[in-house]
Amino acid sequence: MVSLSQEWQQIIVITVTVLLIFFLFWEKVKPSFVFFAAVFIFLITGIVDTKGFLNSLANESILSIFLLIFITAGLRNHFNIIGWLDKLFGKTSNPRSFMFRMTAGVTAMSAFLNNTPIVALLMPYVYQWAKKHKISPGKFLIPLSYAAIIGGMITVIGTSTNLVLNGLIESKNGVPLGLFDYLYPGLLVSIAGIIFLYLFGLKLLPNRKDLLESNAKLSREYLVETRVTPGSSLIGKSVIDANLRNLTGIYLFEIARNGNIITPVNPDEIIQSNDALFFAGETQNIMELLERDNELSLPMPGGQEVDHKHNIIETVIPINSELAGKTLKQLEFRENYDAAVVAIHRNGAKLRGKIGEIEMQAGDLLMISAGKNFRQQLNARPNLYLVSVLTHVEDAKPLVKSGFAVILIVVITGMVLGYLNLFLALMIITAYMVVGQLLTISEIKKQLDMDLLMILVASLTFSKAIIDSGTAELISHNFISLFSGFGNKGILIGLYLITLVLTTFITHVAAVSIIFPIAFSLGTTIPGMNMTALLLAISFAASASFHSPFSYQTNLMVYGPGGYKFKDFVKIGLPFTFIYSIIVLFFLILYYNI
Repeated sequence: MVSLSQEWQQIIVITVTVLLIFFLFWEKVKPSFVFFAAVFIFLITGIVDTKGFLNSLANESILSIFLLIFITAGLRNHFNIIGWLDKLFGKTSNPRSFMFRMTAGVTAMSAFLNNTPIVALLMPYVYQWAKKHKISPGKFLIPLSYAAIIGGMITVIGTSTNLVLNGLIESKNGVPLGLFDYLYPGLLVSIAGIIFLYLFGLKLLPNRKDLLESNAKLSREYLVETRVTPGSSLIGKSVIDANLRNLTGIYLFEIARNGNIITPVNPDEIIQSNDALFFAGETQNIMELLERDNELSLPMPGGQEVDHKHNIIETVIPINSELAGKTLKQLEFRENYDAAVVAIHRNGAKLRGKIGEIEMQAGDLLMISAGKNFRQQLNARPNLYLVSVLTHVEDAKPLVKSGFAVILIVVITGMVLGYLNLFLALMIITAYMVVGQLLTISEIKKQLDMDLLMILVASLTFSKAIIDSGTAELISHNFISLFSGFGNKGILIGLYLITLVLTTFITHVAAVSIIFPIAFSLGTTIPGMNMTALLLAISFAASASFHSPFSYQTNLMVYGPGGYKFKDFVKIGLPFTFIYSIIVLFFLILYYNI
């Protein structure tokens, strides 16, 4: 192994750190590759040994992040979260009331679940609520992201920032931050954030009319193909006598019979067995038509019929989907996805013919009757994006779900009483979900993000290099001289501001990884300085990603769907960041007597 002097080690570490920040800010190279390259340099120069790298790989806090991601995926796939959201939000039509309920609910959920999947789950719901009430989705999607971020700061497990920081602390044999370290400041910033969004969110956020108009088009005419079932009460009746002539918001435009097409359809046309009836109409009216399952069936390739006891959802075909340019028959959609397309909408186009023979296009909306394995198949083939859930049917696992609630209560009790640590508690929950088939091995493989794993493991190794080379101590001494005139309060505030500036340009995990060694060194060398206060300062500052769409994943997720511009985040994010920061700093100074 190469043996370098400490001076050369520090030169290499500082150079690599500057390059790391540059490449993360440049965004032309994947962050996982940037971190790996940095760690590789440390390994070949002997600044970090292989044992240190492997210890990072086995860090409990890093593994806990992935366990939380697995658990969240299982909850999303097998619990009626949308139904819970309906109960929480569904009864209000007032935008300000919805803002309060949505932000408060998301904040509470994000305290216990990974905030990125929560935003992914709620974004279609919030989007549809806004569309239904003729309000720009841009009024609510940034608040959705902000609520997920602040809620994650209430607990250790709410965001990967906190877990990564604990991993860094454990790598230096320090005492990890606990429940009550985050609870009080997290609740304060969450309450303040919810109030701010309630009072000023609708005023500060954009009202993009063009986005509203494009949303309205999504709910226009669907094409749905039905078949008259043998023994149906419609057989032998005319179209008008069968009440198929004057349906509200939907019309019968074509009948296919023995290879012949009847269009336009005469009101006196007699319905025959096995007729294929083609309707066009809006979403809600299509749903009402599907409820007539004793009269009409939804034929699929191979002569199968749709099971009406499945969930009915709306999905959209993205631009890079493998479905585009192919028909449902060619794709063997039902067999490969455990789902049946019951209706299709193409903006501005009058579709004709059998649904199974229509060539799909990017942007098509598909109304789908989803089987129990649809979510798993969709995760394996991400060729559709969820738009909304129209009906939801509980799957047949009531005992398993009840058992999950019991397990959850047991592990939480064990953690509170000190019998279980976080990692073991999450292992127990994950094991139960796998045994109870709430979580499959294929789902776990799908959720195992190797880029994220590389970033997290490399961030621990990177931090170790900064500390072990003496670079952190060197920087901390210079930092002390810069802020020493302001006392310990000045050092705390300075460390917070430096982290805040850094997280504006790079990811929150990267910011924590870079600043932690400096904070740890300051906490061990400055007399009277409270280490917990310093660590909480960098944790809260690293998650203060409100004024930029690029430094936090949930901001990026809502950036496009909300039709936002960079200035929208600046307009609402700067005052939000200011209030958040003032609360955090005042709390830390007063509570820890800095």
